Amino acid sequence: MSGDELNWLIVGIDPGTTIGYAMFDLEMNRVLVGSKREMSKEELADIIRKTGKPSILACDVNPAPNLLLKLASYFNTRIFIPDRDMGDREKSELVKGMEFSNEHEMDAAAAAMKAFRFYENKLRQIDRILREKGLSERAGEIKHLVLNNTSLSNALLRIDIEREIEAPRIRSREESKIDLESKNRQIKDMLDCNIELKRAVERLENENAALSVKIKFMEKGVFERLARDREMRKKEIEIMRLKQMHHVKSRVDLKEPAEKKLGINLEGIIEDYRKKHKHL
Repeated sequence: MSGDELNWLIVGIDPGTTIGYAMFDLEMNRVLVGSKREMSKEELADIIRKTGKPSILACDVNPAPNLLLKLASYFNTRIFIPDRDMGDREKSELVKGMEFSNEHEMDAAAAAMKAFRFYENKLRQIDRILREKGLSERAGEIKHLVLNNTSLSNALLRIDIEREIEAPRIRSREESKIDLESKNRQIKDMLDCNIELKRAVERLENENAALSVKIKFMEKGVFERLARDREMRKKEIEIMRLKQMHHVKSRVDLKEPAEKKLGINLEGIIEDYRKKHKHL
């Protein structure tokens, strides 16, 4: 996170056996208030870090408690302590209208409110200058810098430098976005083309299957015709054989008287003929 994406916080802390904490943004809008018995410094630091970036850590007593000093060192941020310990009446006035679960939360909120009141005029002045410069969207970041010992002029200069550095990055991101959109369109076109090709392949496969079926039927018809032709040929051969046998027998019948006279055994000749032509 950077810039005003962060929650810039004023954090009030009430140390003790039960630690109270109250976190507000730099406009003093309530962000998070809570308390816990025997809470460690690490646990409290983790809660603060997950909520935002502290611009000020505040307490309601003077001198600053050890816990506050350690947290300020951890976050590298400014601390606020009152001139003297805050009284109950003052604390009640500072948090008037707010509700809390216990006095530890109230004391922490009063400390945060005291710190805000101390810097309020400076914060309002920064708001006015930023509105004139059109930088209100960076108000939280600039206020944080000023509250932590950066002059307003240097804070504004830092923002200008960051903008100059960021501008090419923004253009690069925009160009990358355009390139990405172009690539996405190309990918979509390729996917659409791929779908059409798949459909064409499916159509060709279906046509091929239909042709295969037709070819099988045609082949079956050819084979059937060949089989019929072979059968007809066999029959023709059988007819020719029978005709030949009939012709031979007729000639034998005509010659029988002479043959008998000559002592020829026609029956034997016919039987021999049949045996020799059995394969026809």
